[in-house]
Amino acid sequence: MTAAVHAAIHGVEIPQRYLTKSLVRCGLKCPRKLVYATSPNLYPQSRDHVDDPLLKHLSNEGVRFGEYCKRLFPHGVEIGKVQRRGGIGDPSSLEHLVAQTHQTLMSCPDESHRVTVFEGAIRYASFYAQPDILDMFVKSGEESSRIELRVIEVKSKSWDSRHTVEEKMWTDKNSIRATFLPYIQDIAFQSMVCRLVYPDDVNVSSWLMMPDRAKKMVCSDPDLTDGMIHTVEDTMQAIDDSIASLVNVDELVERALTSEVSYPGSKKGETFEETVTRWAEQLNHDNFGPDSFSSPIGMQCSSCEYRLKDPPEGTYSGFDHCWQAASGLTREVLQNVPLINDLYGNTKKDMNIFLSGAKYTLSDLTESDLFRTKEDCKMEKRGGGEIIKKFERQWYHVETTKRSAESDANLRPRCIIKRSRLKQISQDWKYPLHFIDFETVSPPIPLYSNMSPYEIFAFQFSHHTLHHGSSEVHHASEFLHTEEGPPIVSFLKALHEAICCYPDGGTVFQWSPHEHNVLKEMLSSPEASASLSSREFSALSALLDNGMVDLCKLAQKYYYVDGSDGSSSIKKLLQPTLQISDHLKKIYGSPTYNSRNFSNFQWYQIDDGGRVKDPYDILSTMSHPDQHGSANVTKGGAAAAAFHELQNDLDDGDRSDIENSLLRYCELDTLAMVMIVQAWQGLLDDPTS
Repeated sequence: MTAAVHAAIHGVEIPQRYLTKSLVRCGLKCPRKLVYATSPNLYPQSRDHVDDPLLKHLSNEGVRFGEYCKRLFPHGVEIGKVQRRGGIGDPSSLEHLVAQTHQTLMSCPDESHRVTVFEGAIRYASFYAQPDILDMFVKSGEESSRIELRVIEVKSKSWDSRHTVEEKMWTDKNSIRATFLPYIQDIAFQSMVCRLVYPDDVNVSSWLMMPDRAKKMVCSDPDLTDGMIHTVEDTMQAIDDSIASLVNVDELVERALTSEVSYPGSKKGETFEETVTRWAEQLNHDNFGPDSFSSPIGMQCSSCEYRLKDPPEGTYSGFDHCWQAASGLTREVLQNVPLINDLYGNTKKDMNIFLSGAKYTLSDLTESDLFRTKEDCKMEKRGGGEIIKKFERQWYHVETTKRSAESDANLRPRCIIKRSRLKQISQDWKYPLHFIDFETVSPPIPLYSNMSPYEIFAFQFSHHTLHHGSSEVHHASEFLHTEEGPPIVSFLKALHEAICCYPDGGTVFQWSPHEHNVLKEMLSSPEASASLSSREFSALSALLDNGMVDLCKLAQKYYYVDGSDGSSSIKKLLQPTLQISDHLKKIYGSPTYNSRNFSNFQWYQIDDGGRVKDPYDILSTMSHPDQHGSANVTKGGAAAAAFHELQNDLDDGDRSDIENSLLRYCELDTLAMVMIVQAWQGLLDDPTS
């Protein structure tokens, strides 16, 4: 062991590039990303990816869970922070981090001692790993004792200890389930590096630490803060008492390391271990660059974070490099023309068919590429059926692209509406119409006691009403939880008062089944059954039994508009719907909208290019630049992050900014639903539309 450790720490010159866990994850998505990720000054990520509020929120949630898990090891040492704890040397360089980790772990000489390090640095040749937790102790056996090194990867992936590892992580064919494979590969890489550094007398075992849905948050964390170095048994008991579970994955790691690995352009028969070894060598070749890795273009490109529009001077779009090499398209085309991976509802099978026919842009596609059966073609010639099918929506998307390329940019967008069916459905609606939207969170670390990890609840709703024969919309009610304690009971009572107390009832609308599912989950909670009156519980349950109308489903079946990219997302539909609707222009084209959060406001606004502004863009300009960072909520991920921010100790000004931004955002969500329905009403009443 000593010789191997010495060679790893001192034996070779530090190479220029190391293969890390995050690089392996990039490479398994697309090997060419190994180049882009190691050259961020040349190949930056798109701002849409970097600034995405949902991705930021999920990342922050993962960090929170990681810190929570560290508290279960109170004797643990944070590598890089050792110096202020009386440790060794200058921790600023890689060598010092590796040396710190090694010397800290090697202070575990006998059965009475145990060492735990956080973010420890392990290096072997061109491999570099920083496991979340390294836990080293002497494990006693029947015949002899052996040093155990537990490599613990903390993941905010949902776990449920009511099921076994075999049930959750293995398939019936004895392979690793796709939902867990990335996490197993992460821990497999780190365990592999640790085994290379400690090959002889240390047993390296692999563990995942995850939030456990089967557990409930207690009022306080386990009391392990007495300054002692606790036994493994103490720690395991503390973990059992926490919301986390520590799961051994040794068998899955062995399978991952020794099985053929699949990724775009993977080599047949090459195992995970062989692949990462080859990648580590390629990273340090003299000719290292984009052409070092061959990776076919395909479905994986649709979510590429290296697709940049107008990259800054001196930088490049990694996506464009790949597609230019594979397709022969110019950079100008790649920057300005919609590609096949932009097609609505695209699948891997679709992409493979298009690429095999050398079709790279949406304009390359023909009807026969999408209408693949005789029945499809007959339906298209007849003008379609009662609903808009997926392949029809795709073709509308293609036609929109072709019309935009061939016509004046100011050409009025078109819409397609299944008039007779939508009119028939709308005749069953009962007035007043109620439009509701929930903002929800499902955190890995529950915000309140007696709740489980990822238990979902709503903390806010907005409610608009529309009365028969009137175009005047009312923001009838709203709720935002701002008090201490869980919001479940107060939310449900407020919702009951808002929706269920109308003497004439009325049809309730949602956009997607989210509100239905969340309401069902909240009503099933012990708090709801204990605190709601029988009248309140029955009335809210009736919303589930009678069914809320899903406007997203109606839009998907019966409505298409240019500019939506084929999507039925309300945020994709709203602006182009405003663009084509004279009815909405009449209602919202003057400063007459009033509510709790908006006064004499005009939602229908025109930009300098003559296009209708997106109301969500208008909303994004309403916060003052000096306001708190979470006070400009214009997306759902940002709403969840803002609610988390409200749990902190904020001054009154910051708290008010965040609350007001949440209220404006949620109100716009339900107003957008109203606008879509009003636009449909205008189109159905206009025989020329």
